[in-house]
Amino acid sequence: MSLPVIQCALDSLFSADQIVSGNRASVVSGAALDSRLLQRGDLYLALAGRASHGLLHIADAIEKGAVAVVAGVNDWAQHPDAVVRAEAAGLARVAVEGDVSRLAPEIADAVYATPASRLFLIGVTGTDGKTSVCRFISEALSAAGRPCGYIGTVGWGMGERLRENALTTPDVIMLRRMLFELAAEGATHVAFEASSHALAEGRLEGLDIRVAVLTNFGRDHLDYHGSIEAYREAKAMLFAWPTLEAMVVNVGDAFGRSLLASAPESVERWGFDSHDQGALSDQSALAAAGVNLVCASDIESRTGGLAFTLHDGDARTTVDSRLFGRFNVDNLLACHGVLRAAGVAANEAVHALSSVRPVAGRMEVFRPGDAGGPLAVVDYSHTPQSLAAAIDALRPHCAGELWVVFGCGGDRDPGKRAPMAAAAAAGDRVIVTDDNPRTESSAAIIADILDGFSSDADYIVIADRGEAIDHALDKANEADVVLIAGKGHEDYQIIGHEKRPFSDRDTVAAILREAS
Repeated sequence: MSLPVIQCALDSLFSADQIVSGNRASVVSGAALDSRLLQRGDLYLALAGRASHGLLHIADAIEKGAVAVVAGVNDWAQHPDAVVRAEAAGLARVAVEGDVSRLAPEIADAVYATPASRLFLIGVTGTDGKTSVCRFISEALSAAGRPCGYIGTVGWGMGERLRENALTTPDVIMLRRMLFELAAEGATHVAFEASSHALAEGRLEGLDIRVAVLTNFGRDHLDYHGSIEAYREAKAMLFAWPTLEAMVVNVGDAFGRSLLASAPESVERWGFDSHDQGALSDQSALAAAGVNLVCASDIESRTGGLAFTLHDGDARTTVDSRLFGRFNVDNLLACHGVLRAAGVAANEAVHALSSVRPVAGRMEVFRPGDAGGPLAVVDYSHTPQSLAAAIDALRPHCAGELWVVFGCGGDRDPGKRAPMAAAAAAGDRVIVTDDNPRTESSAAIIADILDGFSSDADYIVIADRGEAIDHALDKANEADVVLIAGKGHEDYQIIGHEKRPFSDRDTVAAILREAS
């Protein structure tokens, strides 16, 4: 499908004083902060990054066909080579006072005709489950007649037609470009993953977010935020958004309950809890406070997936789902709450829930061939709480031993490595392997992990991830289940600074195919 043509005059974006050289009437057809993402006709916003300044990549901008470059007055003065290159190539140079990043949302809205204001935006945050909940919302809303796009970890787009996405939450410019394209493709709603990094860095600035969702809260990303308090504060920003109309939060989570308690009266509040009709939350107190509760009971793990009774106020409805894992009950309840907050009737929302499919690399089941063998499950669980939840979810499906293959990422919070081992120890057979070591020593990461095992824990170490997966699938019996945790949908492994092709999903599929 062809997209609407963007033709935005440079002199409609900036004053004559700001356009210091080049063609003031240049026509801009897009914008980008990252020189690698530039397209011909784009406006390049050159910002100061953590490692280098965007003006150092002016050659990329020229090669990609940018028509103009925006930078701070002082930045241009400090990068005279960039001035020479830009003017020699005929690029228009724009110099603005102060920090260019503060102007980025306004510039992006002007270039892309404020796409966010024309869409019903749903931001999903939380330590675990963001991708699944966003994908479920996108599928369910679309099934309910409200075409919904998705932006997040596994890509962005409509339905199954996902394009690659470098970041869970894109930068402020790229996010507008994606929203513009999704609107052009017919989306009326968009569910996106709102990472704590994006919230802390202001990447969502200026978006008209209508519904905010909290899946859960636990330890993660302390290497970035520095403390659990700073991590919590970043998440909380989404629920104080100026355009917010509704919030949907996990009321079985203490942080979720605190968000509801501090919500302004103008915000519609929905709470979900899958623990025995909301046993972990005080339902009566929440209901009295005006919170709409969505709970579950009669939860069953079946061969083909999950079944449970959904409670929406006084209504009771059975949900049959193709999803595996008890934690997916919470994810489905969150999805239901969002549909209700978006104006979908209760019965229509429940019907839409039954249509959602498993997400790639999220409790994704690989069944053995005719020759038999164990059931294999690939999951993205990479925090102690998500790994524990995945193991617990697979127990009902395991007649034999439950194998766990996992590792921990390098250059990330080392404090969660030992807790990951403690969580993995709930399995019957554990294999510690590499995840994405990055620039850390594989042996050092594994040593940190092993500190979390008790002296009588049953585990082995096979650092090579492919060999670890092969060993587990070869030694496991037909009654066993093998959980390969940590990387999920990823089709690469980062070793040093190199991104090497590697996929848990493809590795498992190839081994099972060869065995059959």
